[in-house]
Amino acid sequence: MSNFSACAVCGDQSSGKHYGVSCCDGCSCFFKRSVRRGSSYACIALVGNCVVDKARRNWCPSCRFQRCLAVGMNAAAVQEERGPRNQQVALYRTGRRQAPPSQAAPSPTPHSQALHFQILAQILVTCLRQAKANEQFALLDRCQQDAIFQVVWSEIFVLRASHWSLDISAMIDGCGDEQLKRLICEAHQLRADVLELNFMESLILCRKELAINAEYAVILGSHSKAALISLARYTLQQSNYLRFGQLLLGLRQLCLRRFDCALSCMFRSVVRDILKTL
Repeated sequence: MSNFSACAVCGDQSSGKHYGVSCCDGCSCFFKRSVRRGSSYACIALVGNCVVDKARRNWCPSCRFQRCLAVGMNAAAVQEERGPRNQQVALYRTGRRQAPPSQAAPSPTPHSQALHFQILAQILVTCLRQAKANEQFALLDRCQQDAIFQVVWSEIFVLRASHWSLDISAMIDGCGDEQLKRLICEAHQLRADVLELNFMESLILCRKELAINAEYAVILGSHSKAALISLARYTLQQSNYLRFGQLLLGLRQLCLRRFDCALSCMFRSVVRDILKTL
């Protein structure tokens, strides 16, 4: 008797259960890669109903990914990449060594503020490098990327820093800036998962009003629409019908706060140099 078990996504030979679903190694790796990168795909046929089978599974990444979600593959089960973890641990430990032994936190000194500022600047560099690796954003020319980063870098920082994989509250407190602390706290209340963070980042990066010409306006509009649809489908799959609206409202607050953000004062002198190194 045959022991053949079909992949729930493409129908190929299954290699076992991956992320809650019986599927082949190819679809398992594709799903893991898509979640970790926060890929925002657009359907090649623009209608979202491409055939996904063994022979044609690589044709349309958008429909393949939607098929993965439709059969129940669990994005939360994909372990978040820990690429910059060593750097984060070093920064975290450096900050913790500066903490006084007493529980009552004294007013930050100029020296401690400078140290925490340097650590947050390194975290900003990591956030922007992650954003630069965004699959859709990476397709843009450098001039368009720079034009976008110069406007939205603070939103990227607040979104990512508020969901940092390590506790950086000591760094935020150490800067002695209550406005920054409030911004991070409000963004943290979104409690976005890995995939939600990546879709939200795509929406921040791909605003067509930041296009440097009409051609890029069309491209950015297309990327933004794809990210919006993917986020809507993902939250709908979780059966949380208010979640989509909550995340969009959170993004709106980030955008509004950009104009009076404490980060503008903190990083004004270094952000331009940081962007040159990316």
